[in-house]
Amino acid sequence: MTASASYDVAVVGAGPAGATAARELALAGLRVALLEKAPLPRYKVCGGGLVGRSLRALPEKTLREVAAHPCATALMGVPALGREFVTRRSTPIVAMVMRDRLDRALTGLAQDAGATLVAEAEVTGLDTGPHRVTLATRKGPLTAATVIAADGVNSRLARLAGWAPNPHAVPAVEWEVRVPDATYRRFAGRARFDMVIPGGYAWVFPKGAGHLSVGAMTILRQRMDLHGRVARYLAGLGIHPAGEPARHGHQIPIAPRARCLARGPVLLAGDAAGLADPVTGEGISHALGSGTLAAQAVLAAGGDPARAAARYQALLEQSILPDLRAARRFAELYYLHPRVTAWGFRLWGQTICEQVTEVMMGRRGYHQLRWDIVPAMLGLGRAGRP
Repeated sequence: MTASASYDVAVVGAGPAGATAARELALAGLRVALLEKAPLPRYKVCGGGLVGRSLRALPEKTLREVAAHPCATALMGVPALGREFVTRRSTPIVAMVMRDRLDRALTGLAQDAGATLVAEAEVTGLDTGPHRVTLATRKGPLTAATVIAADGVNSRLARLAGWAPNPHAVPAVEWEVRVPDATYRRFAGRARFDMVIPGGYAWVFPKGAGHLSVGAMTILRQRMDLHGRVARYLAGLGIHPAGEPARHGHQIPIAPRARCLARGPVLLAGDAAGLADPVTGEGISHALGSGTLAAQAVLAAGGDPARAAARYQALLEQSILPDLRAARRFAELYYLHPRVTAWGFRLWGQTICEQVTEVMMGRRGYHQLRWDIVPAMLGLGRAGRP
């Protein structure tokens, strides 16, 4: 880029949120720069599960390219009760994906729509002038009327724009594990979740050809050896890796940043905004959704950044944020009160799993569970059937 690089919108971060926003804006005819700090393609730490609501939001072309090994069955293990609950659907509850392939496909769609992709362009400075924003990057300066920050949970752009670090980021680990064919067959075709982590859960996702994604997350603030717990989880399931697993750690933002998610000409989307599901830790669904909403807000504002910011916040309040608040209440009950949770699962375990599956499928929201599951778990009534 040169000093003359000028765009209507600069989108920072070429993940699901950023690529989606860039595509929508470019399709509408705006001049869009999509900036990514890393070389592309690049490995991205991710459990690799595309839940049903993400599958419904992705373009059909992208699904054909990246989604594989669909699981129409999910299993929830509750060792405290010695029980397992199984849910089944006629369409996938979860499909598997490698994040580098997903991001590459979505970025390609943005480029096809007319967005300019600039890789290895880490943003190092931000100047919000009276009419335009100037971004300093490793590839040179760039100006835009509006900026969408979609650069992850530790968003540098959010810090440059004045937001404090998100205090609601929690730890997660993910292992890429190769196993013998006989072991893989035991886990093929279904997503497995087990409540073996204090304040969280562990999972096994089958990714094909003897490849399992195994990981864990917790919403507890205390120090915890999650890698050690994953090792014990593998042993407990009789999984003996064929070779050394690739181990990764990352953070999941289980609540939005304080105050609004749009300030002046800067809009936050995806993990940069803190929009991951606090129950499952899944972030792709709301990344796709917030990227779309950010683009809609910019287009509705007609080039006025202040109007775009107000419109974006309003759109979030009409859709994603209320459901995340309900999810946060459910997650705190579910993970922070193990005795209540065990009691609830003893009485209504299948119903709880069926309804959370409906949320993962995108057929209902957590706000619709408040009067079903939560009162049931507190002993105030029987949870309704899905």
